[in-house]
Amino acid sequence: MTVPLRFAVLTDLHFVPDGQTIYGFDPRTCLRRALDFLDSLPQVDFLVIIGDLSDRGEQAAYESLQNELARLSIPVILMVGNHDARAPFRAVFPDAPRDDNGFVQGLHVFDQASLITLDTLIDEPQVHHGALCDDRLAFLETALREAPADRPVLLFQHHPPMDLSIPPMDAIRLHDDAAELATFARAGRKPDYLFMGHVHRPITGLWHGIPFHIQRALMHQVHHEFDQPGRIMGSIEAPDLAYVTVTDGTILIHDCSFAYDGPVYDLESSDAAAAASPQDLERF
Repeated sequence: MTVPLRFAVLTDLHFVPDGQTIYGFDPRTCLRRALDFLDSLPQVDFLVIIGDLSDRGEQAAYESLQNELARLSIPVILMVGNHDARAPFRAVFPDAPRDDNGFVQGLHVFDQASLITLDTLIDEPQVHHGALCDDRLAFLETALREAPADRPVLLFQHHPPMDLSIPPMDAIRLHDDAAELATFARAGRKPDYLFMGHVHRPITGLWHGIPFHIQRALMHQVHHEFDQPGRIMGSIEAPDLAYVTVTDGTILIHDCSFAYDGPVYDLESSDAAAAASPQDLERF
């Protein structure tokens, strides 16, 4: 029997220094619940975090994150997003993926799949849209060519390259979508699946024939005011993580609401079916 590749995906942690919160949330508490849930899963080969590790790019925030991740017994692939800063990130995580030009990106080859993690950060204050310069596009093309042809390629990048009907977020998406598509064409290969963060909403779809998954944020969420221009509105919704399985070319993504603490009950129980209210299900 083929051994599956199984890994977890988180995004948009928005860590702040110890003792601080963001919108009333403590990122450390949120991450601890996620990591506790990972411990309950039957197999997790590694964890991918798709950027916005910090909220303001402070070294102290990365140090706080490092302290929380130290409990993990599995590898972690870290990426950067628009709220990150490479220099303080590198000071705390010197072993994170790095290409020849210093970007936080890499090709990770496993028996069941290859992962490409791409750096879309513009490392300038208050610039939140994403970009792919010539060096990063060259890295992407090389990685696609070098990834083994006998297994899927999963591409991870913080910024989505497409509009998502949330205008304030669409304004800060990846602006080099045409260049990215041209890179796929030059390489002669599209990714088999595209994973992203940044939007703080769970969204799936198809982009130029490529299926994509946008992971819900660990922290605050973005409210879905479809096609309504204006400021970015937040909402308090439960976070989740993706539990991904790749086996013989099949890619399976489970969105897991790890913060759920309500009842789990037998759907075939006649007593549960007759419950007068959801609260009564605690008994079944």
